[in-house]
Amino acid sequence: MRKSWRLIALVLVLSLVLSACGKNAEEVNAPKETEQEEKREQSYGKVGNIELPYPTLIEKDGETVGGTLNVALVTSTPFEGLFNTFLYENDVDYQLLKPMLSNFFKSGPNHEMNDGYCSIKFDKNNKKATLKIHPNLTWSDGVPVTADDLIFVYECIGHKDYTGVRYDSDYMNVVGMEEYHAGKADTISGLKKIDDKTLEVTFKEFYPSILWGAGIPYDPEPKHYLKDIPLKEMESHEKIRLKPLSCGPFMISNIVLGESVEYVPNPHWCGEKPKVDKMIIKRTNPDTIVEALASGAFDVVEDINVNSYDRYKDLSNITLLSNVSTSYNYIGFKLGKWDAEKGQVIPNPNAKLADVRLRQAIAYAMNNKEVAEIFYHNLRIPANTLIDPSHTTFWNAEQEGYDYNPEKAKQILDEAGYVDVDGDGFREDPKGNKLKINFLSMAGGEIAEPLAQYYIQCWRDIGLDVVLQNGRLVEMNAFYDMVEQDNPEIDLYMAGWITGSNPDPSGLYGRYAMFNYIRFASEENDRLLAAIASEKAFGEDGSLDEEYLIKAYHDWQAYVRDQVVAAPTFYRIKLTALNNRVSSWDMNVVSDWWWDKVGLLSDTPEVAK
Repeated sequence: MRKSWRLIALVLVLSLVLSACGKNAEEVNAPKETEQEEKREQSYGKVGNIELPYPTLIEKDGETVGGTLNVALVTSTPFEGLFNTFLYENDVDYQLLKPMLSNFFKSGPNHEMNDGYCSIKFDKNNKKATLKIHPNLTWSDGVPVTADDLIFVYECIGHKDYTGVRYDSDYMNVVGMEEYHAGKADTISGLKKIDDKTLEVTFKEFYPSILWGAGIPYDPEPKHYLKDIPLKEMESHEKIRLKPLSCGPFMISNIVLGESVEYVPNPHWCGEKPKVDKMIIKRTNPDTIVEALASGAFDVVEDINVNSYDRYKDLSNITLLSNVSTSYNYIGFKLGKWDAEKGQVIPNPNAKLADVRLRQAIAYAMNNKEVAEIFYHNLRIPANTLIDPSHTTFWNAEQEGYDYNPEKAKQILDEAGYVDVDGDGFREDPKGNKLKINFLSMAGGEIAEPLAQYYIQCWRDIGLDVVLQNGRLVEMNAFYDMVEQDNPEIDLYMAGWITGSNPDPSGLYGRYAMFNYIRFASEENDRLLAAIASEKAFGEDGSLDEEYLIKAYHDWQAYVRDQVVAAPTFYRIKLTALNNRVSSWDMNVVSDWWWDKVGLLSDTPEVAK
């Protein structure tokens, strides 16, 4: 099976590159419809106008047996292992953190912040939020979780030595945060400890994103355990890397650095007693995950790679669930740099891709529909905006995207003066200079290389000399280091965002957002983002004016489309694969499900027939 897939991958590389981007998907031999594909014809509900191919929830009857839950962490790169909610910076580490978290806040239907093991009350008129921690929530060393643990998160994020990415305009909006950050105050004046379990937060401005958690920590961190570690040393300290505390259903019992994490039930967990005796999350290579699933090696594979879909969709020993992810993929353009001293984006008007017409042509040249069909089995949806559809109220499903149109791309380049002067088949810039565009792409999985080469061929088909930076793919950690540090050789890169609960794009595209890797900034962008964050979004009674807010989001989506701030490529239908012995799993946005509820119905996993 593995060899045949590699052969298919090779055939795909050859056929896609040789055919340019214009080959019709119908010309590729399609397998016969299977029983699972027939099931996909059924409707399991919609997110926006996107139909889901599988259910979002499974609940099975039967008594659970304890045992060990084996969870796959599918990545070709060893994980970093930053077990701290204000220090981690990638989704792999977040996946490892989740069993240790308490479901501190839950999500509403638009991912807004709702009560979990911490309740929250908003007071728009007085610009306050009051957080009240569950009276029995306790760290895994037996010390209660208190308001001091939330204040500690604020103080770390706002500290002058903090080098992470969370100190942004939302945290600056907390009264006294900027003074504390500048060293003008020893405390943050907008934080008021009402009692051991209650914290009141006062904001300078009360804007809509606060309802989604802007300027509010989603989780506490144990002050009593970490307070004596200098912030500069915290990231490498064993209390973060090897011996973190937990206030969730599970705690870490053993770590094999970069490879696996073993968890046992937290004896001080105040929620439902976990149904398994142990859990192991183990890194496994994307190339071998299907064989591992078939053999029963893993009980759970969250967000399983869809590029191997044909190989696992019919396995008899698994059940698939689906939902639309709070994420999207995109092609990014390096348009400036990050000024760490000023804490803001500095656009470069002389960047190689500063000309919006060149970016438009690049976007029109991408055949995302065919990529979704060939590489992703239509489990990726060509994206039209930089807001993901899981935020259905604010995503503009009718917004025009950049549909594949290579002739229009060529026309735009011709009219902009990008023409082939020397007859080598590639266009020079309007001044007649050679135009070589470096494309940075990430390694990982069987389709990473052919996908990168596919897009390169699309751009070459319109006369742009796009080459893979340094002639190769780059592993994940090195990739993000290069992007974050504004490696001067990067012109173009392919990446994705897990956007989380807050739909406000300021944290990814704002002038003062470190995550604005594209380094785009303009006065109009500032104005449109400010409209999304405006107090005008509230009615006189303090409730959200949904009509106003929808218009503000739609206006911004139209602007960044016209400016091609980034070229969105896909929204993701995420799949979770479960061994048939798993008792329950829930992918719904609004849910009471958490890790303490997952159980096993037999001592041994099912093996594929």
